[in-house]
Amino acid sequence: MMMFKQLQVEHSLFHIDQDHIDLFKTLAAKWQTVFPDVYAKCLNTLDSWASVLNSWVFFKSQHTDELILNPSKAIYYSINTFLIDELKKIQIIQKIRECDNDDLQYFVAFQLGNAIDLWIYNTVEKSAESDLLELPEEKPYFLAYLEDDFQTDNASFHRDQTRAIKVLVQAIRTQNCFRIAVNNAVNRAIDMYEYHVIK
Repeated sequence: MMMFKQLQVEHSLFHIDQDHIDLFKTLAAKWQTVFPDVYAKCLNTLDSWASVLNSWVFFKSQHTDELILNPSKAIYYSINTFLIDELKKIQIIQKIRECDNDDLQYFVAFQLGNAIDLWIYNTVEKSAESDLLELPEEKPYFLAYLEDDFQTDNASFHRDQTRAIKVLVQAIRTQNCFRIAVNNAVNRAIDMYEYHVIK
């Protein structure tokens, strides 16, 4: 299966180069027996892998000035930009970002990508906007900005982002479920890392 091999630089919300993609793919291959595949609840499988990639790059960005969020993508992908800002507020995430350990950051990125996907799915499913989950899963998410009609005819992408972000903001502002999901994912990743790497 190994869908992660299909990831491209364009899947990243950050300015990255091919070396970053290659390192990520090396880590994904190295730990494939531990993390065989993503959950893919909200997105197709490749985009779910791209979510893990973006989580990993987010952690790596703490250690270099070159890994910055792409401003044009940040505008289009408002859900992701909002969630990145929320992640920065969580203490355990700050500690993982400060750590310069590719393997540990991969473990956490994988668990975090899956946990956020599941959290979004569960949050939107319970809302009045649950029809957003019925969108065709074969449509690309992280490569949508490359489509010719993205800025003109594809207003539905932006409308759907707005509808979803309202639900997610409300959930984060009124409940503690996002922080709990993130903390649980990080703790699970650390436990797995200690078992598979440090043992």
